[in-house]
Amino acid sequence: MQLYNEPIEITETTPAGTPRTVQWRGGRLHVRGVREVWQVPGEGRLYRVGVTVDGQLGIAEIAQQGSTGTWRLRHLWV
Repeated sequence: MQLYNEPIEITETTPAGTPRTVQWRGGRLHVRGVREVWQVPGEGRLYRVGVTVDGQLGIAEIAQQGSTGTWRLRHLWV
């Protein structure tokens, strides 16, 4: 597990607003499915998702900040 806590850009979402494609460090993470979602009152949402990174399967935690709506990659397991 690696703690990144770095800004990311969500470049594609599902109709429900769930991240589908994430732009990070010049590359892309493709979301394969949502495993868990936590809603923290006043703080935003935290998603644990299955991802593909450079052809490898992994798990990522991405957070949407409640006050600004910005996104961050918190953790990545590959």
